[in-house]
Amino acid sequence: MKITILLASVSVVFLLSIGPGTDIPAPPTNPAPGLVREVTAYNVGVRGQTSDDPCIGATGRNLCRLVARGLKVCAANFVDPETILHIEGYGECIVLDRMNRRFAHRVDIAMRKDEVGKALGFGIQQRYVEVRPGRP
Repeated sequence: MKITILLASVSVVFLLSIGPGTDIPAPPTNPAPGLVREVTAYNVGVRGQTSDDPCIGATGRNLCRLVARGLKVCAANFVDPETILHIEGYGECIVLDRMNRRFAHRVDIAMRKDEVGKALGFGIQQRYVEVRPGRP
């Protein structure tokens, strides 16, 4: 009973503090199409950077072959597999792999096994990442 009266009192005080004619802003109906995220790079085919089967991604595809053919592949956990992401300064990639869950909001760009130096040099970057509609 005392809690109900307290909550009602707080609500009335809040409403009175807004004043008449003051509009409470509505939440955005269309959130921003992208966000600045951490983007890193890894090497498919390198066991220490992947799983026990270093060429096979989380979707079951051979990522070593796809990356060697020039397909831009990435790993991300915040979207469904096969989602297309546009990464500022990199272009579009298709999500065909997953990352450790501690990197839930990061994107990891897949590079060839012979590009370890390039992946290390990429480091951790802040890039604008957009989710693109459709599938490849």
